[in-house]
Amino acid sequence: MLNSILYIGCVPLPNDVSPEQGACVGIVGLTAYQCIEPFVKAGDKIFINGGSGGTGTFGIQIAKALGCHVTTSCSGPNVELCQSLGADEVIDYRTQPVVETLKRKGTQFDLIVDNVFADSAIYWNAHHYLKPEGRFVTIAGSPTLSSIVDFLKIFLTPSWLGGGQRKFQFVTCTAHAESYVKLARWMEEGKVRAVIEKVYELEDADKAFERLKSSRARGKLVVKVAKE
Repeated sequence: MLNSILYIGCVPLPNDVSPEQGACVGIVGLTAYQCIEPFVKAGDKIFINGGSGGTGTFGIQIAKALGCHVTTSCSGPNVELCQSLGADEVIDYRTQPVVETLKRKGTQFDLIVDNVFADSAIYWNAHHYLKPEGRFVTIAGSPTLSSIVDFLKIFLTPSWLGGGQRKFQFVTCTAHAESYVKLARWMEEGKVRAVIEKVYELEDADKAFERLKSSRARGKLVVKVAKE
């Protein structure tokens, strides 16, 4: 039973879920859900590139709640975090090149979610580890010339002219009340939680922003805008 103490948009937050936890769901939780839920079923295998960030930490838990086998990547210090969230296999990208590791493992994934898209080689080689009917989804991409060129190649070059061999999709977050209800229920049941690295007071918002820009945050950063 969901009881109203705080609202995420127009959906009540469960009593046992803190406002700090609820504050993290609005963008990253919903984005992770919309990158995964429409494309998988129980028993599917998913690879999440970038498992220790805000969207990645939600994504691991959501995929497990949906009954998927999860492989993810992160840096060495975050391996235990990803495992604690339910990841079945974790690739330390600092010591294991992601593309070569995925090829060597031989797993055929049903879905790949790239939360980083720092290396387009993961997509260009996806036919080695993503099923023909599988889908490569990303939410990322820096506004650099090389990234723009990569996206143009992916979207404009047909497979028979050397383009990608697997379906590519860019997902943007769309407000959806039913998705929020599902996430709230999973949080109430303890299946999904926000990983919060640190809660900052409003006067320290600049420090939170500096940490965010470092791209090294584990999970989410929360800034309190009012005293309790």
